[in-house]
Amino acid sequence: MLDSGAMDQAVPEYNVFGSHPVEVERTFWYRWIVGHQLSFALWRAMYEVVGHSPDTVPSPPELDLLAACVDAYSAMLIYSSTVPRGHYHSHIRRRMALQHPAISGTWAPDYRPVRRIFRGKLPWQGDPSCEALGKAVARNAATHDYIADHLVPDGPSLLQQSIEAAGVTVSREKEELYDNFFLTVRRPVSRVQFVDQLRARVAGVGTDLARNGLYPNVGGHHHPVVTGQSGGLMMTLVPGALRALDEAIGLVTAQQVQGVGA
Repeated sequence: MLDSGAMDQAVPEYNVFGSHPVEVERTFWYRWIVGHQLSFALWRAMYEVVGHSPDTVPSPPELDLLAACVDAYSAMLIYSSTVPRGHYHSHIRRRMALQHPAISGTWAPDYRPVRRIFRGKLPWQGDPSCEALGKAVARNAATHDYIADHLVPDGPSLLQQSIEAAGVTVSREKEELYDNFFLTVRRPVSRVQFVDQLRARVAGVGTDLARNGLYPNVGGHHHPVVTGQSGGLMMTLVPGALRALDEAIGLVTAQQVQGVGA
């Protein structure tokens, strides 16, 4: 694990509520795209741990990495969902529906290889050594469900709306549609390049949060997603989104360095 004192010094501070008015479409489109791109990379890093030996309990450092990546993904769910609900429906959700009427996160190529972790379905997840990972998975489930209810209260997802017409099979064509929407191009990269891409995106998120806060000023109003009353398991991620990302990237970097030397 990273030294918490060193991490506190390295991670920039940000205000939860931003003071400067933002350009709405540009700010929240950026958050939607980059938040998802970072999620893809975090899932890929998780697969590096469990992909080759899914039935074997990971080592303690690998379990630390998995828990940190799950928490960082939860932070990105919150970051992406800070878009005002009206703007989400009139712009982002509409653009997704234009890409495909049933577009769904289940089409993400990097998610399916690790989704059993989020469902607690890997055979070793009941081991006592997995306690921290189990808590991170519980936080993620609470965050995912809460965000879905926040953005689309009492309503179906795009996939649920179109399920009869679109079917449930995930094809390579659907994966490519999903990647294209999130401006993701896949090609072989080195471990160093992978970490560099992670760090560049996190730096962008840090700059955004430092200027605009987690909940930006939209025409003199803020649109908080997680509050003290509703926060529960998620509240630590509101002021700690960058810290969660920083810890995950530190552990992914350590894993990649070890992989290079192997």
